Amino acid sequence: MAFTVFFVSAWLIISIFIIMPKRLTLIENTFIFLTTSVISINWTWIINEELKYVKITEDPTNYAGFLIFRSLIIPTLLMVQVNLYNASTSVMKKGLVFTASVICLLLLTILSRALEVSTYKDWNLGFDVVYYVILHFFSIGVCKILRKSTRNEVKHL
Repeated sequence: MAFTVFFVSAWLIISIFIIMPKRLTLIENTFIFLTTSVISINWTWIINEELKYVKITEDPTNYAGFLIFRSLIIPTLLMVQVNLYNASTSVMKKGLVFTASVICLLLLTILSRALEVSTYKDWNLGFDVVYYVILHFFSIGVCKILRKSTRNEVKHL
């Protein structure tokens, strides 16, 4: 069941990303996807495998759903969030985009627990919220740094 839910969620988020007007270039979107992917994969590996704070299911189909969530949904949702964040003109809209994105990830995490994909041992949902907020700030920061570095490069030519 988890595989189906996360597959459809990934399909929906990727479709939204494809359809939406993009404020970032292909290079910026790719860089955000790859950096957040690396962080997401390493973070879950450290928390789940090394520190054993979270136990992941051993059922192959549910585990595939977990992999889709970790490797596709999180980075793609962050790309959508950064594109919408950059398109927003007011602080209120930026805050709303940021909050909605964190809530989406939080709801998918709760769904993951409800479908018994993950079981918390020495972990709780508050830690996930902190992780998602930091990951969102990181993706926004990566975008700003990337834009600043490309702008400086163009000015010197």
